[in-house]
Amino acid sequence: MESSSRDGDDTTLKGILLLVLGLTVFSLQDVIMKVFSSQMAVQEVIFLRGLVTLVPVSLCLYLSGGRGAFATSKLFLSCLRGAAGFVCFSTFSMALAVLPLADAMPLYYTAPLFVVMFSIPLLGEQVGWRSWLAICAGFLGVVFVAQPGEGGIEPAMILAIISACAYSAQSLLARMLGPTESALRMTFYSMLTFVALSGAMGIVFGSGWLDRFGHPSAQYMFRAWSVPDLAQTALIVAVGLIAAAGFYCISQAYRLGAASSIAPFEYSSLPVAVLWGWLFWGDIPGSTTITGSALIVGSGLFILHREVVKRRETRRTAAIRRSAEGKCDPLMTDAAKASM
Repeated sequence: MESSSRDGDDTTLKGILLLVLGLTVFSLQDVIMKVFSSQMAVQEVIFLRGLVTLVPVSLCLYLSGGRGAFATSKLFLSCLRGAAGFVCFSTFSMALAVLPLADAMPLYYTAPLFVVMFSIPLLGEQVGWRSWLAICAGFLGVVFVAQPGEGGIEPAMILAIISACAYSAQSLLARMLGPTESALRMTFYSMLTFVALSGAMGIVFGSGWLDRFGHPSAQYMFRAWSVPDLAQTALIVAVGLIAAAGFYCISQAYRLGAASSIAPFEYSSLPVAVLWGWLFWGDIPGSTTITGSALIVGSGLFILHREVVKRRETRRTAAIRRSAEGKCDPLMTDAAKASM
């Protein structure tokens, strides 16, 4: 028993390390996407990134099971999850055109709050009053980070929150697909959807005819597509490989360790984002941003804790019910025999 417990601890530790590594790798992607915000159109970067990412993902998927590994019985849901991821990545990248990483990341981390809210209509789950209080605290944190003034909220802040909503939809769809779809196949169809949607956006807006807005986020969206130079090509390849490595690390993390033990480490990329913002742009978060970030992260961690408690109670109730049914069966059998 001690050996199996030790093995479980080892795999959970490996899962945590892989998750932190994957999120750190993804934080470098955010740095590159912020650099591109003044150079290229975001949809062009997403399109080229998707093509690069598809190469290693397709190869790994083929090696894992040949052509049959690409077959899915839930194509619509897989593509819908990809569309949610596309909206998530597009809006967050557009937000980075304006916001420091230290401001954008806390808003992105409101995703667990939206997961809980959306799980009510989509999954039929019940949410207790403690979780609702945590959600309110989290959105209070959003107010601290956004700091709305007389002119309202900076549009880029809204884009970051939309990104969090899209990420929560992506997470809920992953729950629905999880029993039948592998992480690698879900990644493949997500990237395929990214390429299709960004390519369609390029056909419609790629000439730059709608690049008439002064806001940097809108310029990042509607800027004319161009042929990348050598340095930009190298960064696009780097972003594509980063995406492939990040998806692999995160999927392996949740495969090796219990989600309840690993999920809290999702927030490990927040200090890394602050570090990159300080190193590359000299951004230092203010006191209100720190306070709001603490409220958002704290509420998210509490919701994760409540989810773990709820699952334990559900398993305990199921175990008691099975035990009770097991004790009743012999009595029912004796009664049936007596009646004969």
